[in-house]
Amino acid sequence: MPRLDLYYNIISPPCRVVLLFAKWLKLELNLIELDVLKRDHYKPEFLKLNPQHYIPTLVDADGDVVVWESSAILIYLAERYGAADDDTLYPKDIALRAKVNQRLFYDIGTLMRSVTTYYHPILMGGEGKLEDFKKVQDAVGVLDSFLSASRWTAGDHITVADFAIAVTVAALDGLLNFDFSVYPNVHRWYEQCKRELVGYTDITKEAAQRTQAFLERFRAMRAADQQQLCEQQRTVRQKQKEDGTDQQQQQQQQHYTELQTQPRSGRTRDTAPDYARKPDESTRMATED
Repeated sequence: MPRLDLYYNIISPPCRVVLLFAKWLKLELNLIELDVLKRDHYKPEFLKLNPQHYIPTLVDADGDVVVWESSAILIYLAERYGAADDDTLYPKDIALRAKVNQRLFYDIGTLMRSVTTYYHPILMGGEGKLEDFKKVQDAVGVLDSFLSASRWTAGDHITVADFAIAVTVAALDGLLNFDFSVYPNVHRWYEQCKRELVGYTDITKEAAQRTQAFLERFRAMRAADQQQLCEQQRTVRQKQKEDGTDQQQQQQQQHYTELQTQPRSGRTRDTAPDYARKPDESTRMATED
């Protein structure tokens, strides 16, 4: 058996894609879980493997190969460990392969992106925008058209694209309770994935449980960070207030000192008139004797 290390976290949909596909290929993975809230993916030992700190990251020890980006990992595993006599998972035919690639890019650039854009404000405790939800609906509509004339997303055989898109759709279902009833082709295919993809239900269920715990930790940490920022701001304002009081007191003391040292006439020597500084001629002449 090959030695395959997978750096992952099950709450990440791209990581679940690799887990699901590995089960289909009956590959044993050495799972190395990274806690993203503890920034495990920024530790030096991981950055040596992946300077971009992305998960999932696959390390094939037999070939000394490191691959990240879930779609790239799917393609690598299909070509390296797929059945030699069956290339349907990732076809060698250029035209068929182009269709599979197009579906993979659609998942990354359209479907997953629309879900992420809409859900991010919700993750932060706010609300998703209506226009962003419309983009999710449009993206699912495109998928429905893909499936209108074929059993799977890129034809009548399952391909790597089905694994990627299936996990995105599961996230859409789990996070947003999306209504697929108005997309009959997607609904049919989604139920098919649940039945036929090995480990699909178990992986999705575990991810849902772990995601809930992750969100609770994330929101608690975010609330603590906000509280700390408020305390820092309060301290700064208090310091500014105290500094302003001290400065005002210093100015008042300086003004008082100047008043105490000022001559009663209100004039200093430098401002005395000429007749006060210079004796008149009669006085000077009287003293010359």
